Amino acid sequence: MPEETHPKPLLGSQLMRRRTLKAEADPPATVRLNLATLRVPERTRANLAKVRGAANLYRLEAQISGKQLGVRSPHDTIPAEALKKASLSKIRQESADGLRHPWAEVKFVPPKVTLRANERSRPPAGVKLPEGMDLPCNVFAPDQRYIYQDTSFPWRTVGRVDSPLGAGTGCTIGARLLLTCSHVIQWNNDGTAGWVRFRPAYYNGSAPFGEAWATRVISWNKANGGDGLSNFETAFDYVVCVLDTRLGDTLGYPGYRTYDDDWNGGSYWQHMGYPSDLSGAQRPAFQGSCAISTVEDESTSGQTGYVLGHFNDVVPGHSGGPIWGWWDGEPWPRVVGVQSAEASTPAMNTSGDNEFGGGPALSSLISYARTNYP
Repeated sequence: MPEETHPKPLLGSQLMRRRTLKAEADPPATVRLNLATLRVPERTRANLAKVRGAANLYRLEAQISGKQLGVRSPHDTIPAEALKKASLSKIRQESADGLRHPWAEVKFVPPKVTLRANERSRPPAGVKLPEGMDLPCNVFAPDQRYIYQDTSFPWRTVGRVDSPLGAGTGCTIGARLLLTCSHVIQWNNDGTAGWVRFRPAYYNGSAPFGEAWATRVISWNKANGGDGLSNFETAFDYVVCVLDTRLGDTLGYPGYRTYDDDWNGGSYWQHMGYPSDLSGAQRPAFQGSCAISTVEDESTSGQTGYVLGHFNDVVPGHSGGPIWGWWDGEPWPRVVGVQSAEASTPAMNTSGDNEFGGGPALSSLISYARTNYP
């Protein structure tokens, strides 16, 4: 592990006592948001129509021929850029700052939203089920997660990621960059990748900051979650997607820092995800005072990735969600890892833990993307 060159991050208990940083300036007079990107059949005439009787409701209508009715218009594949040792050249930053706009209020912990029973897709963790019934989730009771819908900084930078493989989580990590996990990407046999959509601060069908689509995916390794994840895959289970919209210019983004094993066991970290169990991946969940327990090394292309073992509560949908911490005097958090894997058989040992991916390779990946796709 690298020698520690930075002070330890703030503990979860310290963040709970931090006061909100108020906005220091007025927001821009206007902001352009991409509310939706749709592909329609060729020679289609489309127009935006206001719904009568509704104040702010619109429909995008398309006029097509009867022969085109039911014809699918799939999204194009996107380039997949596989990094090698030579790709980095002199780019070897172990940390870099985030961006918080002066008009953005900063909350160090998001307020809790209490869900009603009919807003949950599964019973909460720890509920006793009838005999013979299973609830597959790797939550180490008591469940510390809660739902939030805060759109202040930095919570606005985290959102839902959709791909042909399903739903996951990600966050802005640059002006037009998205950080998520590798195993949510559909890696095609021709070297391309499937479509990726990102909706920051998505909550129950609402995307207040619009959406963006990936135009390129950059990775060290193409993880395949369909047959499980090895330690090697987890250690490099992160990608940076180049987006078609500069969301970071509007939302800001966290910084990043290479994880140091001197921080093992400390309750420093926060994790966010779109869990399948609490609300069907429709609302984000927060967990604070998280700890990372163990670190294992894996190597590829001259890079070192970490398997960061932990016993924080994650289920499908959390994948790709950042694990970040705050340092004193900084108005943004710094990402140290990305949620990757859950044990096939949960247990309070290294073979039964949950796992983030991180390490120097994560820092190098983000640094490369920021340098080449500013």
